Amino acid sequence: MQKYLYETHMHTSQGSACARSKGAEYIKPYMDLGYTGIIITDHFYKGNTRPERSLPWTEWVNQFCSGYEDAKNEGDKRNFPVFFGIEENFEGDEYLIYGIDKAFLLAHPDMKEWDRVRMYKEIHAAGGCMVQAHPFRSRFYNTAIHLMPDFVDGIEAVNYGNVPVWNTLALQYAKQLQLPYSSGSDNHDASNMCFEKLGGILLDRPLTSIQDYVSVVLEKRPMEIKSPSAEILPPWQKGLPIDLPVQIHGENGALLPGDVRKLLEEGSF
Repeated sequence: MQKYLYETHMHTSQGSACARSKGAEYIKPYMDLGYTGIIITDHFYKGNTRPERSLPWTEWVNQFCSGYEDAKNEGDKRNFPVFFGIEENFEGDEYLIYGIDKAFLLAHPDMKEWDRVRMYKEIHAAGGCMVQAHPFRSRFYNTAIHLMPDFVDGIEAVNYGNVPVWNTLALQYAKQLQLPYSSGSDNHDASNMCFEKLGGILLDRPLTSIQDYVSVVLEKRPMEIKSPSAEILPPWQKGLPIDLPVQIHGENGALLPGDVRKLLEEGSF
């Protein structure tokens, strides 16, 4: 059976301050490497975004979306699908959000102030979904690992920018919560792409819109992660280190009791 390979996590220099390539520059490399399509997920307002936050909201959104639009225009010329998403940050924990569009952003200037649960509920009301990106990542800007198991639709289990053990922890977390899990490259640069260093998901049928992908996640349809090596995804074993304290979030900013180690190893908090 034919499989369709999609990138689920990538950044453009027009939307993300940390990216090095414009949206259009990614199209030919992804096509050459056999991808069926890509989802642009630039860093949103509270993350490492490119547009100045001092801009009026409409102008900010226009600049933020320009990387996606650049990629989409080039993709349309080459008959290569390009879909829209965002990646939003809260306290170092980041979420890949799919199923909204530029019109949604323009209509919701207050979304830059939404907390995790408000974001989740508003995205769901709009027909979208939220996938936690690299949940066990530890970087200089993190003081804790933040999880919200009741307000997330899926887990990015394999992130090709991660330390390998973080991927193993994320995959085990997704499995214990019985949530869909994805793979993404977290790609920031089109100039040095190779197949072995890119992530992605494999589907049994092509996506015709981003809503198709939302349905895959929300309905827990079959989704295969691009096969990573043991260097990217080591085998699960008990006792793997979690580099930071873990906070579990619920409604109204409440921190919930629970031992994530117990969840990972025994299946419940």
